[in-house]
Amino acid sequence: MRLLPPIDTAHSAVPVLTPLSDAQLARESSEQPTQSSQQTPYPTVTQAPLPKAQSDALAVELNALYEGVMDSLGSDDAKYIQRIYATVVYSELVARGLLAVAGRMSSRRSQIGAWLLGTSILSFSKILNNMELGHNVMHGQYDWMQHPHLNSQKFDWDIVCPAPLWQHSHNYLHHTFTNIVGRDHDVGYHLIRVTDEQPWTPSDRYNMFSTAVLAFGFEWAVAFHDIQISADEYADSPDLHKIMQQKSRALFAKIGRQVGKDYITLPAIAAMTLGRRSGLSTLSGNMTANTVRNLWTWAVIFCGHFTEQAHIYTHLDADESKGDWYVRQILGSSNIKGNKWFHILTGNLSHQIEHHIFPDMPASHYARISPQVKAICHKYDLPYNTGRFSTQLRQVIGRIHHFSKPSEQEWQAYQSVSAANATHAHKSASESEIAKGLNRFLPPVVRKAIAYIW
Repeated sequence: MRLLPPIDTAHSAVPVLTPLSDAQLARESSEQPTQSSQQTPYPTVTQAPLPKAQSDALAVELNALYEGVMDSLGSDDAKYIQRIYATVVYSELVARGLLAVAGRMSSRRSQIGAWLLGTSILSFSKILNNMELGHNVMHGQYDWMQHPHLNSQKFDWDIVCPAPLWQHSHNYLHHTFTNIVGRDHDVGYHLIRVTDEQPWTPSDRYNMFSTAVLAFGFEWAVAFHDIQISADEYADSPDLHKIMQQKSRALFAKIGRQVGKDYITLPAIAAMTLGRRSGLSTLSGNMTANTVRNLWTWAVIFCGHFTEQAHIYTHLDADESKGDWYVRQILGSSNIKGNKWFHILTGNLSHQIEHHIFPDMPASHYARISPQVKAICHKYDLPYNTGRFSTQLRQVIGRIHHFSKPSEQEWQAYQSVSAANATHAHKSASESEIAKGLNRFLPPVVRKAIAYIW
């Protein structure tokens, strides 16, 4: 059993530097174009947006803000996450009770009313479990509490993706290499083209359809995401099969538990105790709540990363400092405006900028520090991308639609290599003939995961 480290005061990894004066900052700013002047849609960053001196000074200010919050953590923060956990548990119990009882109602109107109420509360519980509880606890935001299960090493959420797989693809890869094409696999999730840096292919014409599939089945995409990433990441490792076998077995074990709970065990118990209609109302309520949670999670995540002004990086700077990393997080993230409950239901990922610069800070503090983060961004002439949910979502859909179509140059480039593609297509066709039975209907990443089980 892995033990949590002893409680300690959090310290920033940024070295102690002397902040520049305003005059020095102004002089440095004149040496290269500022970010505010670059307002073209879907911007791509090819070099460090700020001089090193400015990014280092930015790091000092953000680090001081981080330390101030982390030093203040205490009983109120512990009570907050425990209340969130209790709300998740009790709302799920109430919701499942309503769904089971709905099948026993005498009138059709009562059945529908109980089912709608139960499904709404269960959707709320699953969203809260996924966003404000699971996502934030598994980021290590509450490890300092040394709670027996509300910590990043033991907590697991109510979706089909096991915590360790998500922590590898998200906590490590996404938060380390944020928005770097080829390094951050969340850029399009290997399914959707969202930048010019991703070569156009004919399948990108179905960007909008692929997005709908991804949104409705988001928890499944997240679950298999790390399998696809890890197969490439460990391709040259002698322990490839052992690593992938462990991941695949953990994935299918979690899928079995989740599918068994929501779609077999709970509906069967309701049917055996209260009748067939209760079993059906429980099953349909579970399916609907999972779908609502998937759609909400997808919308919040995409609005935080793929709005019109979310910057994409072409490569990782070999000399990237902590300040440069902060800048990359700020430029690649987008916030969403809303009230307190809206922020809670997003897991405070509506403050995506604050989350990306301080991923291990308890998310309930993001709203309080956002004005200070915004002021620091303005001081260094960095855009602080925020907007209403409808605006950000519209920009996301616009971006996805935009990159579904090739430019004239991209179309010509595609045609010029069509012969080579035909050869690869022939090879793929030969490989597809090997697939037998149901395997031919499964996505390649699913077949890959199944192959590694044995």
